[in-house]
Amino acid sequence: MVKVEIRCPACTKVGFIELEDKIINQSSRGVTAINVSNNQMCSHSFVAYIDKNMDVRDCFITDFQIELPTMATEQIEEKEIPDQDVLDVDIIKINLNALQLSSILRGCFFKLPVLILHNEEYLDKHIKNLFNFIFQNSFDYEILTENIFEYKKNKKKYKNHLVLEGHKILKDKNKILEPKKIKIERKIIQKFYGEYNPKSSLIILKNEIQKSYDLSNQIMDIIKTYDGEEKLGKKKLIDKLVEIRGIKIDFGYLEFLLDIIKHYFEFDLSVLSDYYFPAFGI
Repeated sequence: MVKVEIRCPACTKVGFIELEDKIINQSSRGVTAINVSNNQMCSHSFVAYIDKNMDVRDCFITDFQIELPTMATEQIEEKEIPDQDVLDVDIIKINLNALQLSSILRGCFFKLPVLILHNEEYLDKHIKNLFNFIFQNSFDYEILTENIFEYKKNKKKYKNHLVLEGHKILKDKNKILEPKKIKIERKIIQKFYGEYNPKSSLIILKNEIQKSYDLSNQIMDIIKTYDGEEKLGKKKLIDKLVEIRGIKIDFGYLEFLLDIIKHYFEFDLSVLSDYYFPAFGI
C-alpha cells in the first residue's frame, strides 16, 4: 500500500488516498484513473489520474449519474490499431490530461479548430495518430500542435482556434468549455483512462465517438422523415430511437447529440417543439 496526496477539485481540501499494489502496477504503465468517493477528506466524489511516479496528473468532478448508451459497433481488428511506436497510448495519457482531451473532443464536436500547445516535439506524431485513428470514418477535425514560443509570436494566426496548454484554456471565445457543459465528453474520456489495456482504451474511445456520430445522423434522419400528427419533441425523439434502433438514451445525452447536430452538421432544429436556441456557446 502507498499513500498519495490529493486535492479535491471541488472544494480544494487536501488529503491522502491509499492505493493497493495492483493499482501501483497499473500506474507503472502510464496513467491510472482512480474513483475517489466516500473519503475522509471531504464529501465530494471525483476521478484522480495518477501516473507511474505516483503523482496526481489531473482531477475532475464527474457526474456519475450520466450513462452512455450501449449500441453495437463495428468490430475493430487488432491489425487496424496503430503499433505502439506509431501511437503510444501511455505517452498520450501522461502528456494530455483528461480535461484537455475532453475539451478537444468538445471543440471537434462543435466544428472548431483546436490548437494544442506543448514543447515536446516527440509528442506530435502520437497526437496526430491518435486523432487520425479515433475520428476515422466519423467527424472531420482540425487539430494542430505548436510549441509555446512559436504560438506567442504568431497568436493572430490562431484567432479562431480553441487554444489549450495543459490544464489551461488560453482561448475559448465562444465559452463552450465551461465544465458544466462538457459532462458527456468527460464521461467518454473517463472510460478511455479507466481502461488499462492501451489497445482496448483506443477502441473504447473510437467507438464512443463513432456512436455519437451515428446517433446524430439517425436523429437528423428521424427529423427529416417525421410525419406524425403529434409535434416532434425531445421525448418523441428518444422514443423513436428506441423504436428504430432499440437504443434508449437519456435527456442529457440527447442534448449532447443536439449540440453536435446544430454546430457540427449545421442542421436546422427549429422543427423541434421544445428545442431552446441559445446564443452560440451559451
